[in-house]
Amino acid sequence: MMRKIPLVPVAVVMMVVIGVWQTLWPDTSHWSHLVSQPSFLTLRLTESPVPRERSWKAEAEVLTVDSREAHGTLRLYLRKDSTAATLHYGDTLTLHGYADTLRGMLYVTSDHYLVTGRDSTSLRAHCEALRMKALHRMQRGPLEHRHAGVAEAMTLGWRGDLEPDLYSQFRDAGIMHLLCVSGLHVGLLAAMVGWLLLWLGEERRGRIIRGSLQLVALWGFALLTGWAPATVRAALMFSLFVVSHMMGRRTESLNLLALAAIVMLAADPQLLFDTSWQLSFSAVTGILLARPAIQLFHNPFWQAAVVSLAATLTTLPVTLSTFHTFQPYFLISNIIIVPLAAIILALSLLYMLLPCSLFASPLWWLLECSDRLTGAISRLPGANLNNIGISPLGTALLVTAIFLLLITINIGLRRYKESKNLPLC
Repeated sequence: MMRKIPLVPVAVVMMVVIGVWQTLWPDTSHWSHLVSQPSFLTLRLTESPVPRERSWKAEAEVLTVDSREAHGTLRLYLRKDSTAATLHYGDTLTLHGYADTLRGMLYVTSDHYLVTGRDSTSLRAHCEALRMKALHRMQRGPLEHRHAGVAEAMTLGWRGDLEPDLYSQFRDAGIMHLLCVSGLHVGLLAAMVGWLLLWLGEERRGRIIRGSLQLVALWGFALLTGWAPATVRAALMFSLFVVSHMMGRRTESLNLLALAAIVMLAADPQLLFDTSWQLSFSAVTGILLARPAIQLFHNPFWQAAVVSLAATLTTLPVTLSTFHTFQPYFLISNIIIVPLAAIILALSLLYMLLPCSLFASPLWWLLECSDRLTGAISRLPGANLNNIGISPLGTALLVTAIFLLLITINIGLRRYKESKNLPLC
């Protein structure tokens, strides 16, 4: 039934309507419309603070501004002191400070905030505790600090131990997305589990066993990464595809993705303006459009490379319009590094979950290779172009061009498979 209902146009129209509505009638209860300088704010931390060079950084949900109810998120920077080091996910802070409404940031010292509440019972709080246990196992392991920082970022989304030069290397090589757990990581994990279980075949029993184990891996990964909203949304999207395949239905994958977008935007229209949601949604869209190209390759190395290239292309408009940077060598980086990152992700998970160091040596070797390769690419001339300006019209045209290119390739490969009587999965 769903295959006959074109949900993609519905989702596109819904996004346009939400965008126009928010432009003409902005939400006056958002904290950016209520804040004065300075203001008293009540915030709830939505992640455990991450240490930076001169501060602690955390994402926070705004609850009140000057005693008025508010909503929205901002990035909180806390001075490095003993008080900030004791904060955790779910802590409620009351503070006084100057908020940057344009960049959504707030910088405060310990003299200007109080901890007024703590969440230790919710599912997210328990998942965050599990994430910290996995992090501590990685930190206490035999991996040197430099390599452990990369593994922690790729697997748990924790960048507190990432050395500054490594951050710059990955950014300049055009693979910064590998250090932020997102739809790409979830897709790579689902693909690896599916590939390892291909021997189960396509009969009903084999599909159900393989799909069940993929679902366990997806939601186990969501739990291990602290039940972060971006990971949960990506796990939900891929779960729809896995369940559809388990049931043996040839439902159009883009239709399922559109259904997921409609449900999520109906529940929270503000997601449309959330950079994390935009990146996850566009990455998953790119992966789905590239499925015919992925299926041309039987080598998992090249499959991972195609997955990453598609995700990088479809997230390009978001990164250009939000971060105003461009890395010309991203194609080379994605083809070479991302297949290694998929194996690093798998080995890091095994290393943190199993009580042995069997995986430490191959993990160290792969991390050393990725370090050397990213370093070499990031040192190429013109590796990182900054201050790129792009207008809303330019962003729209770029989105249109990229998706027309991927759709054209998709249709062409499908016709090629049909002419050769190859299976269309």
